[in-house]
Parts: sequence; structure tokens; C-alpha cells
Amino acid sequence: MPEHRLKDCDIVLFDANSYYASCHQAVNPELQGKPLLVAGDPKNRTGIILTASYEARLYGVKTAMPLFQALKLCPEAVVLSPDFRLYLDLSRKMWKIVERYTDEDHIEVVSVDECFADFRGSHLLFGSTEKIAHRVQKEILEELGLGVSVGISYCKILAKLASDYQRDPKTRVKLPRSFTVIAPGELESKVWPLGVGELSGIGRQTEKQLADLGIRTIGDLAQASPQALRKGFGVYGAKLYAWANGRDERPVTPEDQAKDHSIGRSITLPQDITDPEQGAEVLLFLADSVGRKVRREETKAQTLTVQVKDAEFKTRTYSTTLFEPTDSTDVIYRESLKLLAKWPQGKPIRLLGLTASRLQKGIEQLSLFQEESEEQTELDRTVDELRDKYGSGILMRGTQYLSLSRKLAGRSTKDKRE
Repeated sequence: MPEHRLKDCDIVLFDANSYYASCHQAVNPELQGKPLLVAGDPKNRTGIILTASYEARLYGVKTAMPLFQALKLCPEAVVLSPDFRLYLDLSRKMWKIVERYTDEDHIEVVSVDECFADFRGSHLLFGSTEKIAHRVQKEILEELGLGVSVGISYCKILAKLASDYQRDPKTRVKLPRSFTVIAPGELESKVWPLGVGELSGIGRQTEKQLADLGIRTIGDLAQASPQALRKGFGVYGAKLYAWANGRDERPVTPEDQAKDHSIGRSITLPQDITDPEQGAEVLLFLADSVGRKVRREETKAQTLTVQVKDAEFKTRTYSTTLFEPTDSTDVIYRESLKLLAKWPQGKPIRLLGLTASRLQKGIEQLSLFQEESEEQTELDRTVDELRDKYGSGILMRGTQYLSLSRKLAGRSTKDKRE
């Protein structure tokens, strides 16, 4: 039996249900209640399913299934192309609602559709963690039209498990807008009977390797030999053993927390992307976020680094050192696009990150185009002030969209010539 320390359940995971499909349903009421598929190439009925709505999942449609196969299961489904600008915009608005109840140092955005929050310091103002989580869930639904599942526990691994806990008994499809709490004393009754693959971080290959060792449930994993797990899986095995026993000391920490005098932001995408336009849209969001924080700290960045992870989470980084330090979102975006262009075309991307480093204070930008540079800086500051006053979703810089449009238009012209 595991030894439980007395802990409060203050860690929450908010997980937006069938996120891509739900975004389209949120902005188009005519799609609500209908089976909806977001896929790579709807016109040609090819590509794979990026997200299926809850209604489509009940027909047996699954993520990563070929579109033609999904349409055989659900012929009446509505099929749409992905819209990453929409997903990023609604994601940002969701997590802004979470920020109403705790400070940004206790929020960890895992991906566009998942966010951890620690509410232990919010009880005096807003009540219990369960009460706060109910309010956040309700406000996201009422203000954005998005359903989120809520998982609450005393550590991150169990909060994640709780968010996925409630499923349809027949299809095993995750129920939308669920709300589950896993307390320390419920580990053996609620967690241990589950299949080992339900534990976050265990993929199909690891699940198969564990099954070969006779480990099929989380309870089996919790009672396995720690030495055997370490021998078979190294440090990862020791971590899985601890998690199965309800031990996870990882704090809720913002990903963009400054480290070694740098400012960074990254996003793990729910599904791989291969389209350069989609990569550019994600990078646009990152550049906007990083640029804003650079200006908040009244610094300028000399070095920019783009981090890319593929479907197997293997990482490559690309860096550039600027001739002049900058705090301009437009410059950060344009330079990071050049770095992203080094990623092999067509290779899947699961995570994108952008870091500004070698930050310098008190540096005046000296440029041949000084007047234009000053105008851009003033524009950035005006945008920041509007967002600070009215919220991040109030507007997006037209200069950034113009940069993206020019890049894509140039690529289109090049393709025609070829």
C-alpha cells in the first residue's frame, strides 16, 4: 500500500473537449450537435482526421483515422479544413479566464487545449478549488461556447488522469464537460484498476513492453519491482513507478518562465502539422507572446531560437544572432520564420517553441530606417496598452498578418513559376 502524505487537491487540469471541432462549433452555431470532422484535405476526401467532434466519435471515428474511412463510418459528417488562427485565438481567451482566479506564475499551458492551474493561494478570494474550477468551466462555456473537462487532484499526473476519467461505458469515448476529483485516499479504488495505458506518458510501445512483463493495470505498475522497472526503462521506469503510486512533485510552472536571462514560449500541438502555413500561424502566436513579454521587461533581444519537435519528440533548434537587438514583434516574427524554414519541408511538427535571449536593457535601436523603426515600436506599445486594458483578444497586429500574407503570396508565385 502506498503511503499518502496529507495533501490538498488544489491542482487542476482544464482540457478542452475535441478542441479543433469544438472551436468551429463555437463560432458557427449551425454546426452544434452535428458530427464534425477536421481533416487535412476535405475537398479531395484525403488526409487524416485531426479532430472529430463528440458526435462523430460515437460512430467510431478516431483521431489519425484516414478521412475516407471516417466517412464510411459517419457519411453525414461535416468536414472542415483546420483553422489554426481560430484555435490559437480561442486558446488564449480560455487561459485568460483561468487567470481571473490565480496569477500567471501558477498557470502552465501544456498545449492549445490543455492547461494546468494551481489554486492553493486563491481560496480566501474565491472559495475552494472545486468551486473555482466549476466557475472557470462555466465561464469558458458561456463566454466562448467551449466545453472543457476538469480534473482535480493533489499532483499533476493524477489531475491529468482525472480529466480523462469519465467515459461512455459502451464506446469508451471521453465524456464532454466532465468534472472529476481524485483524492489521495482514492488511489487504490479509482486509479489502480485502470489500464496502464491510461497513465499520461505511456504510449502504445511502452504499454506493450509493460504487458510483456505482466503489467497491465496501473495497480500492477504500482506494485511492480522498482529495480526491474529501472533496469528495463531506466530513469523513466522509476518515474512511472512513482506516478503509479501517486507521487509527482512537479510544480505547476509557466513554460515561458525566464531562465538564464531568456524569454520563451512553446506550444505542444494536439496533432502533428506539416503545412508551412499552419507552422507560420503558430509561430505568429509565439512571436506575439514573446515580443510582448520582452517589451514588458523593457529589454531587447540579441538572439532568437526556434525549437521544433517532430512526432517522436526529437528536437532540433535553430538560432540567429541579430545585428541589432530588438523588441519588435514584427522583427521577431520575420526572423523566426527564416529559422523555421530550415525545418525539412513536409516533416511533421508536434511542438514549436520560440526563445529570445541575450536580453539587454538600455539599448537604443540604431537603424538606417530609424523613423520606420520608431513607428513600429510605438505601434507595438500601443497594442500592448490596449491589450493590458481590454484583454489579449482585443486585436492582432495587422503588420504581422501582412508579413505572413506577403510570405505566402511569394511562395505561391514561386510555385506557379516552377
